[in-house]
Amino acid sequence: MRFTCLLLLSTLLPAETPRLPEPYQRIVDLANSSPPEFAADALLRVVESAKIGREPQRDLAEQAFRLSAAAKFPVRMRGMPGSMVDTRSGYLSTAYGLKLDRLSLQSRAVFDMLPLDKAKARELFLEIPQPVLTPLTCDDSLVYEVSDYYRTLAAVSGTFTEKERAKEDHFKFLLDYIGQATSPLQLAPLARAIKSASVAPPQREILWNRFSGMLEAMQPDDRSFAASLSELEHEIPSEARASFEKYRQKSQGCKGDAPQGGFTTDATPSADRTPKVEPYWQSVATHMLLEGGKRLRFGPEGKPLTDADRATREWQQQLTDYLNQLADWSPSQEKSEADYYHQKCVIYEALVELIPPSLQRDEILKGYLSFVGNSNLQQESPVEWFMHAHSMLERVRSTNTGEPAKVIEAFRTSGNRVLALYAMLESTFGGQTPAWVTPN
Repeated sequence: MRFTCLLLLSTLLPAETPRLPEPYQRIVDLANSSPPEFAADALLRVVESAKIGREPQRDLAEQAFRLSAAAKFPVRMRGMPGSMVDTRSGYLSTAYGLKLDRLSLQSRAVFDMLPLDKAKARELFLEIPQPVLTPLTCDDSLVYEVSDYYRTLAAVSGTFTEKERAKEDHFKFLLDYIGQATSPLQLAPLARAIKSASVAPPQREILWNRFSGMLEAMQPDDRSFAASLSELEHEIPSEARASFEKYRQKSQGCKGDAPQGGFTTDATPSADRTPKVEPYWQSVATHMLLEGGKRLRFGPEGKPLTDADRATREWQQQLTDYLNQLADWSPSQEKSEADYYHQKCVIYEALVELIPPSLQRDEILKGYLSFVGNSNLQQESPVEWFMHAHSMLERVRSTNTGEPAKVIEAFRTSGNRVLALYAMLESTFGGQTPAWVTPN
């Protein structure tokens, strides 16, 4: 009887997952002890490398999908023109650009699953909750970016079998998603999905009719309307042009917005300008550090200092004084922990770039990684925290001084699991940033 029970139990327990070849198994092991957004990204990097078998790729893609559900950022956002680079929203926009939010990661996992198992990819896509894009105000400097989700929608619409297509299941699938859009920021990505979907001409015409009806019924908030109008106009086909013209009359957008086309460098936006931003380097401490950093880099006439200039005793003493000033700076002098973290990381990154290869530079790098690895922001806003480590890896990739290997080794031995994971990813995949991660 006991043998029978043990036999039954053994059939219910999952079989042990075969180990992957190295270094991929090591990456998976490190991912399993990392926060979900980083774990999912690492597993998908392994899948996208196509260096392991088809079945393990399928398993890792599904595991990444499940992990992504716990990512801290729910939906990717991007900065509006006028939100500037050196602002709170500017750094958040850069962090969101890594696409480590829940929706982007789940969409990516589904996209990676498509060539492995179409039916499973569709099943997973149907599990993704519809993005909830709450109305924004003109003061908001970040807007939603859901292009990857709708790109995946179009791809998944091509997974239906001939039998299902004969019943127009793929067409009904798209109709349903069109009917669920609620924000102007979904319109242009949805229009692209309709254009690329594999449907018959009469079906596409019906899709455009549904899209036109949604345009006329939508009540847009001014910020989302202003942020999406230009892109939407570019995507609108002749079939929906009349409805688009009616939609265009529904909002005046946001008065005082900066012109389209990129960030402004104006550090003192006027009070009535939108969006509202929090510019950096405004406190007494950061202003002094910013000016001190300029003096370490430039001479009295504004010319960059040479290596010989930076080897003098005077410059070295100036650097020592600057590092003491940096050490005395505390989070209490800034509006938030995140503001302090971003600005201090920028200073460290500039110092690592500025100081010639030496033991002193190694100590600065060690101090930088200690600061990053022990920051409370890692728990509060993981992707925002990680952005600077990602930036550091990008900065050293193009050098041929041996610094990339040194930085990667510093990441590996930092004692921080996420930094160690990305050191492993960098060593394994190098600078081959997945196409999925490049900004739209």
